[in-house]
Amino acid sequence: MNNILFKIVKSFLGIFVLSMGVYLIIASIQLNISQKKEVEDTIQKIKQEREEFLQTGIISSVGSSESDGENEYILRIPSIDSENVVTEGTSKEALKAALGHESDTVLPGELGNCVIAGHRNYTFGKFFNRLEEVEIGDMIYIDTPTDTYSYRVYEIKTVKPEDVEILENTDKEILTLYTCTPIYIATHRLVVIAERVF
Repeated sequence: MNNILFKIVKSFLGIFVLSMGVYLIIASIQLNISQKKEVEDTIQKIKQEREEFLQTGIISSVGSSESDGENEYILRIPSIDSENVVTEGTSKEALKAALGHESDTVLPGELGNCVIAGHRNYTFGKFFNRLEEVEIGDMIYIDTPTDTYSYRVYEIKTVKPEDVEILENTDKEILTLYTCTPIYIATHRLVVIAERVF
């Protein structure tokens, strides 16, 4: 009797664990689809605002105002087929939805170091999941509602999380991108540094 009960409980637990695994996979896929749609919608809004600015010289609301938290723009890395939204701030919530601009650093197009962070895993967003494929000489573009800024990669390195020199200001127009590495373990930071080209 106990043996039969044990087999029933064991079978039930097996089915339960399998069901939970399937549920988590489906939920993860659904979250990724939802996240991708949200990013695509924001990119479209920024592109539409850019087109309106080019036609009228007037900036509408999306991506144009720092004061209302809508300071959004597009970061493109053609060599890895990446196009993502950058939003202001690097809080946990901000980085779940987009790349994040380090608020204490300059904005794109300003003299100094513009620093952008992003996740590269499925739990928190995979915006920089291919950043390790970027090579020296690759181009990176930032599209704002009013301008496009072009940067050429000149340095790629790995640092420890406590190495904050990547946030330091410079006397050149620099773009610094960073993410956790290695993927899933995240003991270090992968850093890609690019200089503006005109």
